[in-house]
Amino acid sequence: MGRHDFFSKYAPRPGRLRFAISRVAVLVLVIVVLAWIAISILLAPPPVAQELETVPLVSEPTRDPLQTPASPTTTGPGVTVHVVGAVKKPGVYQLPAGSRITDAVDVAGGLSKHAQPQLVNLAAKLVDGQQVILPGTAPGEQLPSAQPAPSSSKISINNADSQTLQELPGIGPALAERIIDFRSKNGPFTSVEELDAVSGIGPALLSQLSELVVP
Repeated sequence: MGRHDFFSKYAPRPGRLRFAISRVAVLVLVIVVLAWIAISILLAPPPVAQELETVPLVSEPTRDPLQTPASPTTTGPGVTVHVVGAVKKPGVYQLPAGSRITDAVDVAGGLSKHAQPQLVNLAAKLVDGQQVILPGTAPGEQLPSAQPAPSSSKISINNADSQTLQELPGIGPALAERIIDFRSKNGPFTSVEELDAVSGIGPALLSQLSELVVP
């Protein structure tokens, strides 16, 4: 056997040589990466501690479980009204927002003995700056009676219905309804002469009715 055969027999094969080189390369690469990580950690500046923001703690007020929740307050400054007419103490008054005419009458001392509250909507709400007028009869003047006096044969234009008014000369269904509408909107007639304000009643017809009717 020659020298050449001896070296050929014991020389490393090419495949094994390449595998050994690959393992060495991987090992070197791992060592380099670990070394780089170690150097980065050693040379990195220490982290700055961030101060946590303090949040004040606000404790809610304790509520008695048996305590009734407070009702919502009424918003607004209220209303100022001028109460005049048939009240005991006419004047300017301030009331809470949402008050009604009946509240204004109460703070003005109530109705006088000559007041006619049936002519006013006492349940209406007040408006700031409103003038509340309570109608009433003049001192010494009697309120219209609910029914005509039995001894009188005259018809009361404040109490007669449409059929009764048509018994008068010159008064038909349409004119009778206008008389009723007029007294409903403007209040009871205080004199027979006020019939002249009703549409359709002129001086001639008024002169005929003046002897047949009473307020």
